[in-house]
This record gives sequence, C-alpha cells and structure tokens, in this order.
Amino acid sequence: MLSSRHAQDDSTAVHWLALFTALIPIVSVHITYLISASQGFVPWCMPYIDSCASISATGRHGVAFYLFKGTMIPSATSLMLFWFFSARWLRLIGDRSHFPSVILWVGIIGAIFLIVYAVALGAAGETLRLQRRIGITIYFAFTFFSQLLMTYRLGLVVTLPARIYLQTISYTILAIGLCTVALGLLLDNYEQDYENAFEWVAALLIHLYFLIVWFVWKKNKLGFHLTASDA
Repeated sequence: MLSSRHAQDDSTAVHWLALFTALIPIVSVHITYLISASQGFVPWCMPYIDSCASISATGRHGVAFYLFKGTMIPSATSLMLFWFFSARWLRLIGDRSHFPSVILWVGIIGAIFLIVYAVALGAAGETLRLQRRIGITIYFAFTFFSQLLMTYRLGLVVTLPARIYLQTISYTILAIGLCTVALGLLLDNYEQDYENAFEWVAALLIHLYFLIVWFVWKKNKLGFHLTASDA
C-alpha cells in the first residue's frame, strides 16, 4: 500500500512530476509552432497577441505533427499521475472531505479527453473535427475546475503563501473564459481575430499552475514511499 509523507532518503520525490506536467506541453507547443512556422504551415507572429494560429494548427502538418502527437499522450499520463498525488497531498495535509477524490477524478477525465483530442488531431472529416473540439474543450474545462477546487481546498486546510499565485492564475483563467463567452456573443470577428490568442494565454496559465505546485512540493520535499508493512 502506498503511503505519503515528506520526502526522505527512502522516499520518491514527486515534485519532478509537477514540473514535467507543466513543462512538457509548454515546451512542445512552442517548438511545434517554430517548426510549423519555419515550414510554412502557420505564419510567423506572436500567437499570444496576434491570434494568427491555433494551438492545434501548430501540430497538424510535417515534422511538428509527430512531435505534437508524441508529447500529448505522455502529457496526459503525467497529468493523471499529478492529480493522483495531488489528492494524496491534500489528504496528507488534513483534507478529510470528499474533495480530494472529486479533484482526482475530474482531473483524470480532463486528461483522458486530452488523449481524445490528440488521437483526432490531423485527421480529416467533420466527425473527427468535432472530436477534437470536444476533447480540447473538456480537457481545458475539467483541468481548470480541478485546479480551482484544489486552490479552494488548500485555503481551508493549510496556510500556504504560494496560494495567492494559484488564486491569481485561477481567477485570471476564469476571467478569460468569461471574456471569450462575452466577446463571442458580441463580435462577429471573434473567432478570426481573438479566439486563438485567448486559447494560447489560457493554456499557458493552466500549465503555469502546475509549475507553482512544483515549487511548493519541492520546497516542502513532498515524497511518497512504500512502508515496511507493504512487503
């Protein structure tokens, strides 16, 4: 049976998992953008501002296609493990409610739909286009919801200085989501001129959240190990 505690010599530190969960998608998407732009599949621009290309467009063609797909499934696996250890962490610091389990399963569902999205990426047809749309939407929504719940529970069970940064990220993502809905209703040119930029910013913030958790786990030397009673 797996037990948890602050990391010692005989335990496996898990802060690296949070770092991988944060960096694999961020690094992958930016590299695939550079490759796709250099091969002429997307324009050169600042996608966070110019809204010139969607994240999906960076990984649809050429070498970037294989890199993008090849990193999304490992990213989803890392994300599932992240939520598993996050739920254990919350219980370790005193959250005896049902929320750690909710956070775990909502997060896992989000990760599964990242795989659904990745599988359909680059394939032609309206059905697969719909699969990509549903996959990426549920991935972002469920991952964000798990992050929001985790931030809320941390505020109730422990004094954590870094929580203000987690809150700031969560509230900014929420504001972006509300803005996208409002602008989508008000502007006819929203999809063409704004949607992609909002997507890039929201994706970056979602993964910066994991980077802050990495810092917290590393600072507190969080680790998990097998006890002698498990032998």
